[in-house]
Amino acid sequence: MRNIVKIMLRDFKAISTNVVALVIVMGLCVVPCLYAWFNINSNWDPYGEESTSNLVIAVYSADKGLTIADKTLNIGDSVVDALRGNSTIGWVFPEDERTAINGVYSGDYYAALVVPVDFTEQIAGVVKGNLAGGQITYYANEKKNSIGTKITGKAKTTVQNQVNSTVFSTITKLAASIGKSLDSDNTTGVFKQMHNSIATAKEDIQGYIDSIDVLNSTVDTALLTMNGITELNEKILADLSKDLNMISTASMAMSTSGIETANLRLEDYITLLKAGQTDLEKIQQILKDMYDDVEKLEDSLVGVEDSEALATVIDVLQNDPEKLGTFFATPVDMQTEAIYPIETYGSQMAAFYTVLAIWFGSLILVAIIHTKVHPFEGYRNGKHYQEYFGRYAIFFLIGQVQALLCCLGDLFFMEIQCKQKLLFWAMCALASFGFTLFIYSLTFAFGNVGEALAVVVMVIQVAGAGGTFPKECLPDVFQMVYRFLPWTYVMDALKECIGGMYLDTYLKSVRFLLIYMAVSLFIGLVLSIPFRFMNHLMERSKEKTGFMV
Repeated sequence: MRNIVKIMLRDFKAISTNVVALVIVMGLCVVPCLYAWFNINSNWDPYGEESTSNLVIAVYSADKGLTIADKTLNIGDSVVDALRGNSTIGWVFPEDERTAINGVYSGDYYAALVVPVDFTEQIAGVVKGNLAGGQITYYANEKKNSIGTKITGKAKTTVQNQVNSTVFSTITKLAASIGKSLDSDNTTGVFKQMHNSIATAKEDIQGYIDSIDVLNSTVDTALLTMNGITELNEKILADLSKDLNMISTASMAMSTSGIETANLRLEDYITLLKAGQTDLEKIQQILKDMYDDVEKLEDSLVGVEDSEALATVIDVLQNDPEKLGTFFATPVDMQTEAIYPIETYGSQMAAFYTVLAIWFGSLILVAIIHTKVHPFEGYRNGKHYQEYFGRYAIFFLIGQVQALLCCLGDLFFMEIQCKQKLLFWAMCALASFGFTLFIYSLTFAFGNVGEALAVVVMVIQVAGAGGTFPKECLPDVFQMVYRFLPWTYVMDALKECIGGMYLDTYLKSVRFLLIYMAVSLFIGLVLSIPFRFMNHLMERSKEKTGFMV
C-alpha cells in the first residue's frame, strides 16, 4: 500500500511542479467536454422549422386547370399558393419545369416537385369513375446530403396533404352550394311533386285494372278484338313509363328502391307481351303487384320531409359544410400520448455524445500518460499490482474531472432536458470510472496493442450501440454484439435521467458496468503478467526504428 501511495504522490507532484504537464492535464480535462458540447449544439433542433427552412426545394406547376359549370378549378395553382405561405421548407418557384429539374442536378436545390399539365383533370376524373387520382413528380438529389434528403422527403408529405386539403375544400364548396339549394321551401316542393306523381301512377294503374275487368266480362268479344288489347298494352306501357320517370325525377338522390321494384314489374309486363301471351288474368295480377309497390313507396315517404335526420343533413350542408370536408379528409383522428417526452433533438442525442466524449477522454489519457511506472527516488522494483493501482489513480482523477465538467456543461451550459440531474452525474462518473479502468487495463497489459484495441472497441460502439439509429434497425452482426458493449447501458441510464426515470433500467446499467470493471481488473492484474515479456520486446523493436513512439 505504501508503494501505491508513493507512486500517486510522485505523479501529483510531477504535474503540479511542471507548467507544461499542468497545461496538458487541463487540456485533457476540457477537450472531451468540447467534443460533446459541439455535437449536442449542432444537433439541437435540426428538424425544426428554423433549420429546415434553409433547405431549398423547387416547386413548379404546369397545371392548366379545368372548367366545371362555368367555374375554373386549378388545383396545381392552389397548391403553389398554399406553399408560398409555408415556411417549413425553403420553397422556391421557378418559371419553368426545366429550371426546376436542372437545379436539382446542379445541386442548387435539394429536390423539385413538378405538377403535370393535366393534374386537375386527373383529380376530377373521380366524377367519371376514374379512381387513379393525380400524380406529382418528385426529383431528389440524394448525393447532396443523406440526412438532408430524409428531411426534405417530408416535403412530399407536405404537398400531398396540401393537395388533399385543396380537393376536400372543393368538395366542401360544392356541398355548401347543394346545401343552399336545399332550403325548406324547395324541399317541401320536391316531396309534394313526388306525392302527386305517385298519385297519378296509382290512378293510371287502377284504371288499367278496371279496364281489364271489363275485358274479362266480355272476353268473347275481346278475343280476342285483339287490336283493342294491343292498343291497351301500348297505352299501359307508355303511361306507366311516364309515371315512373316522373317519380324518379322528383326523388332526386334519395332512396329509389320502391321505384326500382315498380320498374321490375313493368319489365315483367313487357316480357309477358313479348312472349305473345294474352292471359288477361296474368296481366291484371302484374298490374295489381305494381300498384302495391307504388303504394309502399308512397307510405315510405310519409313523414320523411319532417324527419330529424333529413333536417340535420340539410343543416350541415347549409351552415357547416367545413365539418363535412374535415370528416372526409381525416375520418379518423389519432391522439398521440407522449411517454417520457423529450423537448429537443439535442437533448435526445446528449446521452450518445456524452458517452462518446467520456470514452474519448479516457482514450486520450493513455495516449498522453504512460501506464508503465519508471523507478524514481524512494521507489524501486515495486510489485505488479502496486504499479497498476498507483499509476491508475491519476487516470481515475482526470477521468472524473472530465465527467464532471461534461455533465455540468450539458446541464447548465447546453441546458439539455434532464429530470434526474444528480443521477445523470452519478452515471457519468461511474461510466468514466469503468471506461478509464478498461482502457488503462488494456494498455497496461498489451501496450500499444491495447490502445489499438480500445480504438477498435470505440469504433464498434459508435456503429452498433444504438446511439443514432434503433438497435433493431442495425445489421444482424451489431444486433448480436450490442448487448455486450458498455455504451449501450450507459446511454440507456442517461436517457432515463433525461426523459424520465424507469429505475430498473438504470440499475441494470449499473450492474453491467460493475461486471465490466471486474473484467478490466482481470485484464490489468492477471492477463498482463504473461504479456510483460512480449510487450518489452515490442518496445525495443519500436525504439530501433528511430521514429516510432
